[in-house]
Amino acid sequence: MRITEIKQEKKGKLLIRTDEMVFPLYEKEVAAWHLTEGNELDAETWDRLCREVLQKRVIRRAMFLLEKMDRTEYQLRKKLRDNHYPEELVDVAVDYVKSYHYIDDLRYAENYIRFHQSDKSRLQLKAALQQRGVPADLAEQAMEEAYEDHEEEMIRKLLLRKQYDPEHMDREQKCRIYRYLLRKGFSNSQIMRQMDLT
Repeated sequence: MRITEIKQEKKGKLLIRTDEMVFPLYEKEVAAWHLTEGNELDAETWDRLCREVLQKRVIRRAMFLLEKMDRTEYQLRKKLRDNHYPEELVDVAVDYVKSYHYIDDLRYAENYIRFHQSDKSRLQLKAALQQRGVPADLAEQAMEEAYEDHEEEMIRKLLLRKQYDPEHMDREQKCRIYRYLLRKGFSNSQIMRQMDLT
């Protein structure tokens, strides 16, 4: 592959662009590996560069990112791609951190649900997990484990907060509260059951 551009980034880092990919190196590494614009980067040199420099760096970067906060596999992959690591190196880093259970989408989903279930409905949690790249089957599994009768308890609390009083409220007030609960993502049957019980 041909090196088409070597672009200066911040903190002494350079972006090496070839006709196939982009990857980051430091100025000293570019000099040590004799990489210059217009030259060929043969397969053997690329393999050595990956083994000796880039694989270690992308794994360290992944570990650093996970040290700061828990992430899903999707989020970690996106961050590494944003740092200009080629897909084959992203795969190496993800496989490495997975092998030590540093990323686990089911654990992430369970923790996220546990932390947010008091202020979000199942629908809102599913949407948030989907946005974070948690596979639907894992999100559903985590949801089933975390939620027993929790949503109906949430509806009761919201009804108390809205000062729901079925005996002294007119139909329009009840409908307004019903629509509020629907917008929160609760199911029709759950809402009706709790509004009738209260």
